[in-house]
Amino acid sequence: LTVYPGMTGMMENVFINVKGVRHTVTAEVEIADARTSGVIIAQAGYFGGWVLYMKNGRPHHEYNWFALERTNIQGEQALSPGKHTIHYEFIPDAAKPGAGGKSILSVDGKIVAEAQIPKTQPFAFSGDEGADVGLDGETPVSNDYKQGDNAFTGKIVKVTVEVK
Repeated sequence: LTVYPGMTGMMENVFINVKGVRHTVTAEVEIADARTSGVIIAQAGYFGGWVLYMKNGRPHHEYNWFALERTNIQGEQALSPGKHTIHYEFIPDAAKPGAGGKSILSVDGKIVAEAQIPKTQPFAFSGDEGADVGLDGETPVSNDYKQGDNAFTGKIVKVTVEVK
C-alpha cells in the first residue's frame, strides 16, 4: 500500500493490516534542516497504535500498546538536509495475535536502532482513529509530540507499507 501526504483518516478496515505480521514501512522524505520534526505516518492514537516520525532531525518509531507500554526507537544523529529513505521493519516472534517482535529502524540502508516490542495489540488499534500521512490527526500515538501540532516540517514524497 503506497500512501501520500494529505491522506488522513484512513480507517483500520480500509488500511493494510500490520497487526501480528512481518511488515515494513518505507518513507521517502526530504529533510529541510537538523530541526525537521513531525509525523510521517501514524495509525490510531493515544490508546494504541504506531507512528513513524521525526523529532529534532532524528527519525523515530514508536509502538504504543494500549497506552500502557511503549517501545520507542530512534536514530542517534540528526539527518543531513536532503533526500533520505527511512525504513522500519517489524519481525514477529510468533505467528499469533498479540505476539511481540523485533523492531528495526534504518536510514538510507543503514540500521540506526533496534529493540524488542514485548507484545502487540492483537485485533484492533482503534474504533474511531485512522491512519494519517504527514500528521497524527486525532489523539497522539506518542507523547513526543502534541495533539494538533505535529505536522511533518520536511517533505514526504511517499510512504509504502508492505506486509511480508
